[in-house]
Amino acid sequence: MFSALGLFKGIACPRQYECSLPTCIFSHEATTSPPNVHDQVGSAQEYDPFSAGEILSPPPKRRRLEIPETGKDIEQTVNPAATRRDVDVPRLSDRRPTSPTPIAISTVRNDGLSRKALHGGVRPVTKPTPASVARTVSPPPTRDGKATTASDGRRPTKAESLTPRNVARAPAVLKTRLAILQKLHEQMQAQNAKLAAMKDPRKTLVLKEQELITFALDEEEAATKLGENIYKNALAQKVLRIKKMTTDEWVKAVSHWTGTKSNNVSQGKERNTVPDEISTGLATLNEQIAVLKHLRTPIEGLEAFGYVTSKPTDKDIASAKAGIAAAAGYESCDRCGTRFQVFPGRDQHGRLTSHGKCRYHWAKPYLAGGSKATRILGQSEAIYPCCNKSQGSEGCSEAATHVFYVKDPKRLASILQFEHTPPKADVLRRQPVSFDCEMGYTTLGMEVIRVTAVTWPENRLLLDVLVRPYGEILDLNTRFSGVTPEAFANAPPHQPTSAKDVIASAEGDALALRKVGSPAAARDLLFEHLSPDTPLIGHAIENDLNVCRLIHPFIVDTVLLYPHPRGLPIRYGLRMLSQKYLSKSIQAAGEAGHDSKEDAVATGELVVKKVAEKWGNMRRQGWAFVDGLLTAPDEIESVEPGG
Repeated sequence: MFSALGLFKGIACPRQYECSLPTCIFSHEATTSPPNVHDQVGSAQEYDPFSAGEILSPPPKRRRLEIPETGKDIEQTVNPAATRRDVDVPRLSDRRPTSPTPIAISTVRNDGLSRKALHGGVRPVTKPTPASVARTVSPPPTRDGKATTASDGRRPTKAESLTPRNVARAPAVLKTRLAILQKLHEQMQAQNAKLAAMKDPRKTLVLKEQELITFALDEEEAATKLGENIYKNALAQKVLRIKKMTTDEWVKAVSHWTGTKSNNVSQGKERNTVPDEISTGLATLNEQIAVLKHLRTPIEGLEAFGYVTSKPTDKDIASAKAGIAAAAGYESCDRCGTRFQVFPGRDQHGRLTSHGKCRYHWAKPYLAGGSKATRILGQSEAIYPCCNKSQGSEGCSEAATHVFYVKDPKRLASILQFEHTPPKADVLRRQPVSFDCEMGYTTLGMEVIRVTAVTWPENRLLLDVLVRPYGEILDLNTRFSGVTPEAFANAPPHQPTSAKDVIASAEGDALALRKVGSPAAARDLLFEHLSPDTPLIGHAIENDLNVCRLIHPFIVDTVLLYPHPRGLPIRYGLRMLSQKYLSKSIQAAGEAGHDSKEDAVATGELVVKKVAEKWGNMRRQGWAFVDGLLTAPDEIESVEPGG
């Protein structure tokens, strides 16, 4: 090493007595120690920027050498009072004593502070616990001066006025948004008041006025993200849904919004209540049927959209069979469009179809709503809602085989001929029937695999059976039919059930589904509840009638009662109609599929709503029931006394 030149000998060593260098370049001359220095400083002085005198740098951190055992050494730390403003910290030149007092340095505490035992009778100084640690911490006060409590698990709310919140892209002008928000808040207030008036343990979920305002603002703000074309319709449906909510549904909505756990909501008496029935204003079933007959769906002229009004002739059937033979079993896949071959009875390799597995999208593509950008740049690309991929992309689902769908009535009749509803010899008047079918794919196309029928409007179960198709099953289409391979294979054969069993099934003691031997057998069971003048209700009923090979003269189709603005073949789905007009969610089981009984009941309820609407219009026109018969206005004048 280079020898020291002595340039720093006139400067006191910054480390003072803590310096451990054998030859230090700084001065270590003895100075007079201030009186009682050991009473003021018991250890290394801490840095305090607010102390008087010269500001010293904080001491360097010491390296931990060992972890001492608790309680063995005497704890000694700097007295915090010694570093306050009212204590004079001596200058560096005044802090070196003439004769240094021996200091025994002990081990390092595990909290980072040095521990020293001072000789010479110096009492160790203990650092007191800061007041901020010992005091009780209280939550911040709320706007009303009360402490915030989280015992009910509710989300906190801030004071807001009933004015639409600012959003990045407003879907409507402020005046329109304010009017919709006020309607929404009004319906929420009504439901909240209804819950508050009840003697129910769930009254703890009654919202305060500010909470109601925040709830309405949240719902309105969420709807703004749907776009200008959907905003008004979505909130209109929301207002209608809230207006028709039962107490149980309102409690569920409030508990979800407030963040209250479901176990905090008591099990009220209305848990299993049936949704409010639609009032038609008609006193008896006969009156409802009389109005229903005015909703008969005329299907003459709709043959191009799949409705069959007459039986195909033998010549038509022979022509269809010749075409099938010429095609040699080649079909186009209904899912992915692949051209493949069908082998009824299996080929020499045991296959039912060719071209292996099918990759497809199970949902139909749709175009996003027209936005401002779409109007400027042109039509947007269609996407599949099942996976949000664009049209033309590889399928997101896989099936074991390709499948196909036959719609030609002539070809359908070549498998099973259509039949008209036979007349009945008895004079029993049969009640209107709402029915629905589920279909699966076979080597003969799409065939019926479940038939369900209920009475209208009571929804009493009449028929619910599984059906063995004529062709070999390729896919039961469980995602939509709800029929699993296990349930279908294990279903026992159908047995004639008594009226008592049917009533018990309708009341909730559902019988296990049984299986009939063919679509023709299922059709015969349905014929037992029909006569030519019996109203037969369904949604997109031509599909159900065609798979059953049934021609009925009196049908009521909700597709035509609730038509799409663009007309056939475009139509609204049953799920959307049920949600919009009944505030009822159906077909919500996902991959578990649909329930044909649920669909039949929902279809009947949609018709009940149309009957109520129809009767209101007829009554305003002067129609009335005279001696139990629905009478036109001009006929009423002729039967009045003196007329």
